[in-house]
Amino acid sequence: MDLWIKFVSFAANFFSIITSGIVIYLFIFKRKSIKSVFRLLVNYSYQLTLSELKEKIEKLNDYNVKNSDECEQVINILNDIMGQIKGNNKLNKHLSPTLASIEKLTSDKRRLTEPRKRAFVSELRERVRHLNVENIDNLVGENNE
Repeated sequence: MDLWIKFVSFAANFFSIITSGIVIYLFIFKRKSIKSVFRLLVNYSYQLTLSELKEKIEKLNDYNVKNSDECEQVINILNDIMGQIKGNNKLNKHLSPTLASIEKLTSDKRRLTEPRKRAFVSELRERVRHLNVENIDNLVGENNE
């Protein structure tokens, strides 16, 4: 039994050394790949937020502000978008002019017209699309190296 414990202990130590060697090799020679994987994981949340914003933007197109019930839905979605932008520092930095537009539109229902809503939706859609492309460029490494 004592021999068996020594053998298992030796095997465990031997495989620990081999595993450590592999990790050191990967860290030294595959640093860029590891960095890309971690960057991908970190930006996953940001990508999800952009996808949610796109869904909300498309939802705005389904409602017409001339209808009072639908106008309330538009204001609720705009407030939801505003909260999502304020809650994400990265989005808040990039979309701060959009926040001002949303606040103007939601503060007074009379200012919210269908043409203004459509213009806002188009502007926000383009800004989110630009952020999405920028995020993908960052993930691929186009802007970092």
